Amino acid sequence: MKTHTRSRFATGCLVAAILLGTAWAPIGVATAQPPPGSRGPCDRPQGLLSPEDRQLIGDRMMQRMQDRLGLTQDQATEIRGVLRSQRDQARGDLQKLCEARVELQQLLGRQDADPAAVKAVTERVKVLQGGMLDRRVDTYLALRSKLTPDQWEKWRALRQEMGGRFHRRGPVS
Repeated sequence: MKTHTRSRFATGCLVAAILLGTAWAPIGVATAQPPPGSRGPCDRPQGLLSPEDRQLIGDRMMQRMQDRLGLTQDQATEIRGVLRSQRDQARGDLQKLCEARVELQQLLGRQDADPAAVKAVTERVKVLQGGMLDRRVDTYLALRSKLTPDQWEKWRALRQEMGGRFHRRGPVS
């Protein structure tokens, strides 16, 4: 039973990382400016993982994906390229989105904030979020185009198995 739980957890990690391209949007934003010389909420140019850790995780996930979906080496290489491209593009947008969210929170925290400035920053957040959604859909479609119908069905089954696991709180069952 423990092996099955580990396997489900590993599948969950694989699916999440593929869909997110290992890039996470900052969840919380600060409403105050950090003191000079300290790091702010958006100062994570490399993310939470080192490049070496990211490479090891990516290699392991790709191997699991190859095993579970029966990918050829060419498919794995193409998919890795798609994910790398998506991740690299998303990183800059995530930084801009974080900065825009911080700016919005700061404006909303000020009683004298100009409504037009609040609307302008809100629009910038919407545009960045919309662009990221477009990129996720494009990535998903690109991944789908690299898979055979049988592999696609396996992919869908893996996703279904995952369900809302990453949206629930509490232990993984």
